[in-house]
Amino acid sequence: MIDSETLPQRPPEPQRPQETEQPEARPGPEPRPQGRSAPQLPPPSEQAYHRAARAIPHRRYWWRPLVALGVTAVVFVVLNIQVMAPLMILGEYWPAVATSVSMTDPLNPADQFLGLGMLALLVPAVLVGSLVGYGRAGIALSVLGRFRWGLMGRVAVVVVPVYLLVNLVLNLILERDAVVVPQLGAGVIVAWLLTLVLAPLQCAGEEFVFRALPMQMVGTWLRWPLIGILLPVPLFVLGHGYTGLGIIDIAAFAIVMGLLAWKTGGLEIPILLHTANNWTLFAIAPLIPGFTEQGEVTVLGFLLAMVPMLLLAAGIWWWYSRRAGLGLWEPQRGWGQAPSSARAPVPAATAAPSAARTSRPLSG
Repeated sequence: MIDSETLPQRPPEPQRPQETEQPEARPGPEPRPQGRSAPQLPPPSEQAYHRAARAIPHRRYWWRPLVALGVTAVVFVVLNIQVMAPLMILGEYWPAVATSVSMTDPLNPADQFLGLGMLALLVPAVLVGSLVGYGRAGIALSVLGRFRWGLMGRVAVVVVPVYLLVNLVLNLILERDAVVVPQLGAGVIVAWLLTLVLAPLQCAGEEFVFRALPMQMVGTWLRWPLIGILLPVPLFVLGHGYTGLGIIDIAAFAIVMGLLAWKTGGLEIPILLHTANNWTLFAIAPLIPGFTEQGEVTVLGFLLAMVPMLLLAAGIWWWYSRRAGLGLWEPQRGWGQAPSSARAPVPAATAAPSAARTSRPLSG
C-alpha cells in the first residue's frame, strides 16, 4: 500500500483575483466643429502723421474717417449752439454786447469773441471726432499722441521775433500815415485782450480742421500725403475771402503748413507759424482802420506775407531733419502715443515695412 505522503504533491494553483465588473464606458458626445477664429489685429507699426490712425490696431479702418468727420461736425454745431447762440440772443436785448453789422470790428468785443471763438471751438470738436472715430484723440496732435510744447518753444525763439519785426514794426512804419489811436475805453481794451487770448486758439482750430482732419481722413485710406494736404486748400482759400494775390498767398500758406505737419509729425509748427502771423497782425489792427479786412492784396503785402513764411518753413524743415535724424524728404513717424506707453516693437520678420527704419522723435 502506497503511502499518500510519498507521492509527489501538485503545487497549489495561485488564486486568481476576482474580476470586478467594470461599468461600460458610454460614448461621449462628438466634438463640435469649431468655427472660424476671430481675425487677428494688424501688428502695430510706426506711421507718419497723415497715417497716424493706422498706428492704432483695428480690424476695420475704412469707416473710421467717416465717423470722425460726422462726430466733429455734430460736436462743433452743438458747441456753437451752447456758447455762441446765447451771446447773439443777448445782444438783441443788451446793446453793449451786440455785434457790429460786419462782425469784424477789431474794437468790438462781441465781434472778436464770436469771430475768433467760433473757430476756436474746432479744437475740441476735432479731438472728440478723433477719439470716437479712431479710438485715440492724441493722434490729431502729433505722432506721439500729445502736444510737443518743447518743440514749439525751441522754434518760437526764431519765429516770433521774425513776425514781430515784419508784421508789427514794418507795417507800423509803412502804414504810419493811417495810424489812428482809438479812445481807450473798457470796450476797446476788452476787445484787444480777447483778440490776443483767442487768436492762438483760432489758429489752432483752423489747423485742426484744415490739416489734421483731412490729412488723417485721407491718410487712413491712401498712403500718399499730398492728396490730404491739397484737398482742403480750396476750402481754406474760400474761408478767407481774399482776391488776386491774396488767393495765391493763402493757398501757398495752406500747402506749406500741411507739408510741415507731415514732416514734423504734428501740428505744433503749423500752429506756431499761424499764430505768430495772426497774433501780430491782430495786435495792431485797432490802430489801423481796415487793416485786417480781407480782399485785394498789394504786391508789397504779398511779399511781406510770403517771403518770411517760405524762408522760415525751409529753415525749420532742414533743422528738424538734422535734429531728428531724418532724410530731407522723410517724415517723422510714431506710434500715436508716447514712447513709454507704446507697444513693444514687432520682430523684424513680421513688422510692417514702414517700421523698418526708426527715426529719433523730437519729443519736446
